[in-house]
Amino acid sequence: MRAKSTELSPHSQKVYDLLNKSHKPMSAYDILGKLHSSGIKAPPTVYRALEALVERGLVHRIESLNAFVACHGDHHDHNAKFAVCRNCGEAVEIDEPKLTKLIAELGKKFKFHIEREMLELSGLCFACSGKKA
Repeated sequence: MRAKSTELSPHSQKVYDLLNKSHKPMSAYDILGKLHSSGIKAPPTVYRALEALVERGLVHRIESLNAFVACHGDHHDHNAKFAVCRNCGEAVEIDEPKLTKLIAELGKKFKFHIEREMLELSGLCFACSGKKA
């Protein structure tokens, strides 16, 4: 179960608030640039805050972008799945129980103990592809 954001250190809270308001994933250096004027001036401070947020299940790391987003899913397992637009960088969290179940079944089928899931689908969002939803 995710910890509440009220249980965070002041630096972690600032990073979380920024990511929660952002519509796109942000790198640690993007975060540092945005929060420099609010007292966060060193990369290790941002990395420690991000590590705490990821550990608490409030933030996901998008591996392919080396960037972070606030968790907006309403799931109990914290294995993130994303659709990432290769043009604008928008990342949509996929909270689909059927997909989570399928991954678990595949692990059993191949006799593989899955310790962490990381699924990132790359393509174009509807806005970038010029199509309507």
